[in-house]
Amino acid sequence: MNRLKETRFGKGKSQLKVYLETGIWPSRISEIENGHRIPTESEKVKLANALEVEKGFLFPPDESAK
Repeated sequence: MNRLKETRFGKGKSQLKVYLETGIWPSRISEIENGHRIPTESEKVKLANALEVEKGFLFPPDESAK
């Protein structure tokens, strides 16, 4: 989930700031960013909204599924 972390850094938002906007705990955000957890659809939407980007930008479809 490097795109999530890169986008968050680019927007100048800490995990705490994203937590305050989404309700997703910073530890969970870290796990998603580091590939230790797969975000739920709800989390994907909340994170994309908080970072003001499209969900598909942060979480592109899995190319291997094609």
